[in-house]
Amino acid sequence: MARACCGALIGGIALAVLAAAGCTSSNGGPAAPTESPSQANTSSPPSAADEAMGAYTGLWGAITKQSRSTDPDLTALERYATGQALEYARDNLRGRAEDGVVAKGAPSHSAEVAEIDAEAGTAEIRDCMDSTEWLQHDAETGELVEEKPDGPIHRQVEATVHQNGLTWKVSELLLGQIGSC
Repeated sequence: MARACCGALIGGIALAVLAAAGCTSSNGGPAAPTESPSQANTSSPPSAADEAMGAYTGLWGAITKQSRSTDPDLTALERYATGQALEYARDNLRGRAEDGVVAKGAPSHSAEVAEIDAEAGTAEIRDCMDSTEWLQHDAETGELVEEKPDGPIHRQVEATVHQNGLTWKVSELLLGQIGSC
């Protein structure tokens, strides 16, 4: 993986799950099933690329959530990261918290799996993160710590994701300088 110059850690992605249950027909009886049992059982398990991307987006979701607090739950990162990526995220969140800085808003991502070796259990993810709407504020006053940017804040992000047993975790996270993508 090419080394990118490390910048400020910012970003995140939120995931939502919707479920429906307990429907009845207009005559009060049970509603007809929307899919047959054989259709429900034919869904394939997530691919290695999907699992790796899930770890990457999960890590950014955890980072974003924890960046909103001056008392972040740094153990929440362990579900998605290990090694350098975990330490990098912890150090940045801890530093901001000690400085009394919180983030508001959220970054957006355009991540894709650039390379995958499912047999070896590794994936390389490339992203162009836009953190224009994810700004740092003084935790006490709510004032912006830095001026709102005139243009977009885009950074290239490179991540290595490893499979360990049944779990995929980001093991290396490198952020480029502003304007690197």
